[in-house]
Amino acid sequence: WSLSWIHFYGPNMTAIYDKYLERGGRAVFHPVSVSGFLEICHRIYELADSDDYIRDMKINSELNYLLTLLMNESWHPGEKHRDADLKKQNVLPVKQYLDEHYQEKISLDFLAEHFFISKYYLTRVFREQFGVSISSYLMNRRVTKAKYMLRFSDEKIKTIGYKCGLGEPHYFSRVFRQMEGMSPLEYREKWEK
Repeated sequence: WSLSWIHFYGPNMTAIYDKYLERGGRAVFHPVSVSGFLEICHRIYELADSDDYIRDMKINSELNYLLTLLMNESWHPGEKHRDADLKKQNVLPVKQYLDEHYQEKISLDFLAEHFFISKYYLTRVFREQFGVSISSYLMNRRVTKAKYMLRFSDEKIKTIGYKCGLGEPHYFSRVFRQMEGMSPLEYREKWEK
């Protein structure tokens, strides 16, 4: 399991998550049992498909419960990082940069040069600290923003692709479909019902 998705839920949640990591929480962990997590996910999917007029509030409640369960399972404040390299350089500023500049064109070479760090070291430490590769994190950030805009704005789909750093409509649509299993238009229509 990975808690890195928490970063996609806004600056307040990001600050909480960063403090959680500083105090011994782990971004990647292996729970003893996954049944509790799967039950919550199943309830969330059922709620998302329902016509319940307070569906969003119920989903929020389930997400809070899921987050509590995840953090409780992954919380190990007494455990020290086994990799001494993690103590040498924290790549949190890189993640923060990605959060703020996700709509721009960003390459690994640029990040390495900008933060004065070897790209190989950066790649390894970023994955160890946040549980995903830099490219996956960046793509998830972009698609999450696109989903938000598709649901809560009247922007044209073409415009959303550019504003989220996903560029041309055909590329935006292809990436979105790969990650969400539907096109941006289908996603928007799903929420208009």
